Amino acid sequence: MKILLSSKDLLFGLLFASMAAVAVAEADGVSWKSPAFLVDSFVELAMKNGYSTRQNPVRKWMTPVRYFIVHRVGDADLHRELIDTHFQHLAEVTGLSIQSVDARAAANFLVVLTSEIALESEVPRYFGSGPLSQNTMLFRHSLCLATFATDRRGTIVRAVAMIPVDAARARADLASCVVEELTHAMGLGNDTMQPLPSIFSRKSNLAFLSGLDHMVLKMLYDPRIKPGMDEKAVRPVLQKIAGEYERNGFFATADRDAAENGLARLMP
Repeated sequence: MKILLSSKDLLFGLLFASMAAVAVAEADGVSWKSPAFLVDSFVELAMKNGYSTRQNPVRKWMTPVRYFIVHRVGDADLHRELIDTHFQHLAEVTGLSIQSVDARAAANFLVVLTSEIALESEVPRYFGSGPLSQNTMLFRHSLCLATFATDRRGTIVRAVAMIPVDAARARADLASCVVEELTHAMGLGNDTMQPLPSIFSRKSNLAFLSGLDHMVLKMLYDPRIKPGMDEKAVRPVLQKIAGEYERNGFFATADRDAAENGLARLMP
């Protein structure tokens, strides 16, 4: 028997499953709330690459982000709500101006919503048919993908995220794909094997940004963190910022801030 779900029912199911995963992770009691742990996590998530041994410099946007959604599947209203809400969350955390545009030519960030069967043709169209250039980084969440390109200084200049919606829905992974791939393209490029309480850890079941992810992203977009900084240059600055976060009580509110200001706000 086939059960048909409305967009509202589907959205509720996606978010309920995601929040349940967060609750399980929090019950594990992983303690990350210290300046030293935060600094090490920044280096792990923002400067390392699970697909290469080469360490990256800091990469971040320095200009407004203008995104365009390419719809090749149904439920456009639902998908736009997910994407718009997460981009709004990213804008709040980073301080970037992030807005949708009506024309693809005006965008520097494309979000492509497609089907699994179309990936073979869609990937070369949006990611290129040959090896990725040195300045273009590709990340994967299951079947979902994201890439961004930087200039020589490490400033991100364009990005693409691609989500095969049917495959993501079949795995109850649609919301997670949106969150992870759009956030990857902000400059947190690593899919790590470290057991961090992070959506980017392959050893966690998180589907939304965690408190740790929230604070690492916030650190990345502190004006004192510059594109192109290597680990030696960035660590002292990170340590100073992390110390400020501790004194200002940000560790205590990070999990709540990440949950209340993200896709969880769409819960009925």
